[in-house]
Amino acid sequence: MYPNIIFFLIDGLRADQFYGNNRTCKTPNIDSLIKNGIFCEQAVSSADGTITSLNTLFTSNFQVSNAAKYRKLVLNQNNFIDILKKNGYHIYGIFPNFTSFNSLRRYFENKNNSFHWIEDNAPPETLPTGLTERITRVLESTEKQEPYFCYFHIFDIHPLREGNKPIGIEKFDNEEFGSNMYARTVSSIDYWLGKILTKIDIEKTLLVITGDHGERIPFDDKGYSDFQPKFNSATKFGRKHLPASTHKIGGKIFGRVKNTIGKAKLTYSNTELTPYQKRSRDPHYTLSLFDELIRVPLIFSGIKLPQMIISQQVSLADIFPTICGLIDLPPFNITTDGRSLVPLINGNSQKEHPIYLHTMPYEKPSPLDSVGLRTSKYKYFRAENNMNENVNLYDLKNDPFENNNIAKTNEELVTRFEQMLMEMQNDNFLQDEENPEELQKIEFELKKMGYM
Repeated sequence: MYPNIIFFLIDGLRADQFYGNNRTCKTPNIDSLIKNGIFCEQAVSSADGTITSLNTLFTSNFQVSNAAKYRKLVLNQNNFIDILKKNGYHIYGIFPNFTSFNSLRRYFENKNNSFHWIEDNAPPETLPTGLTERITRVLESTEKQEPYFCYFHIFDIHPLREGNKPIGIEKFDNEEFGSNMYARTVSSIDYWLGKILTKIDIEKTLLVITGDHGERIPFDDKGYSDFQPKFNSATKFGRKHLPASTHKIGGKIFGRVKNTIGKAKLTYSNTELTPYQKRSRDPHYTLSLFDELIRVPLIFSGIKLPQMIISQQVSLADIFPTICGLIDLPPFNITTDGRSLVPLINGNSQKEHPIYLHTMPYEKPSPLDSVGLRTSKYKYFRAENNMNENVNLYDLKNDPFENNNIAKTNEELVTRFEQMLMEMQNDNFLQDEENPEELQKIEFELKKMGYM
């Protein structure tokens, strides 16, 4: 019988907060998994947003052309959940109750398979506020059939992207667990993961942990909104003494004034900062293909895997081919951009492939919409619809924080990357049939979370 598989997707988890010396969070449980498993220290997501990343993950194909614009999971026939199911796996798990996840929902055999996040009458569910118990109940359920694949999508970091304080991390909200709110949230996640891991027979289970994209961590713990004036007294005065008919236009005026003052204060505060530090203070939903938004952790542990660090660049598209290789699943008859990392794990060499990058889709076209390629040596990206706009090239070996754009002094290299990019830009994906009612629900949910 094939081993059971447990897959944790921690939304918004940066690679440098999972492993390395430049972090202040405390993660003894994660550290133990790395010490006893296979850790890919240069794992790269293909996008800075969830849906594009997950479509890459579950299909093992980069999301080019129309596919990069999807606002929902599009799991066409022969995606990897499908492949596991056809090979006898039972599918369980828990994920956010978003309309955009509906195509994943149809595979799950446990009925109570989603958690609420944006309901007005209930707080979001996180590991400290009940999600840990729900995951544990799935793992301990006697109704589960083996072999099983369990997918758990953890959303605990996401409040930071929405401009809110993470929920239920009060006992971790001090310097002992991190120098900023992001690090403290990671410390909290590690604590609750430790509780869950006690319910897993790691010797007989393949455990996978990764992220869908990274996140900004504002320099000096001061982000874009911290520089905007509050105007609380003026707002209260206006609401109390001015006619209700003027409140809407008054709010817009105050908004413009706040943005103007905030940008001026931010510009002044950023004067001595590096480009990387300045970017860290951008609004959380600013489109970006810089490494802080696309470098994610990736670990395979359990089933008596060897302990090793893979330093070569790998992609989210490689994860499911690797899972299939590790559990000795029969070869799958589909074309993929990803490939199994088992040869690397077995000590053999494997030629590096460039990773295709695309920013997540917005409601309307944005000047920051970008496409590009990443290798372990260089990162190239430019405006999606104009190869001569927003052209960026970075030497990742000598400039890991991407502070110095070298595109203008390396035109030959830019041309070479552009040729490679154009070769990968063929649209190999079927256009998904759009359901107007479903799209309307998705847009409503995205707006409530601040994406649109």
